[in-house]
Amino acid sequence: MTIRDYLRQRKARYLGIGTACLVLAAGLTLAHGIWGHAIYSAAALVFVLGYVACVVLSRSIACPRCKSAVGGYTTWLSLRPSGSFRRTNYCAGCGTSFDEPVIPPRT
Repeated sequence: MTIRDYLRQRKARYLGIGTACLVLAAGLTLAHGIWGHAIYSAAALVFVLGYVACVVLSRSIACPRCKSAVGGYTTWLSLRPSGSFRRTNYCAGCGTSFDEPVIPPRT
């Protein structure tokens, strides 16, 4: 597994959990109204806070080599293996290419 695959996997996890939180919050709000019952409004607020937590955590994903945060400047589209979007190719902290294996090769 390359570092790019590792980062893509972590971003996908946070994207999936965050999307699920937003869908559940929207479902509760649409089904019961914003002021319908206090318990549903509180649950929707918890799901929105869960989404915010996923956004914050996705920005703090660390490079597996130097542990510096690379999640803030790597987006989902820049981690794709190909495409028309500009790719992020290396860690700004240690300069390691994202196409190298996660575990450094033994010498």
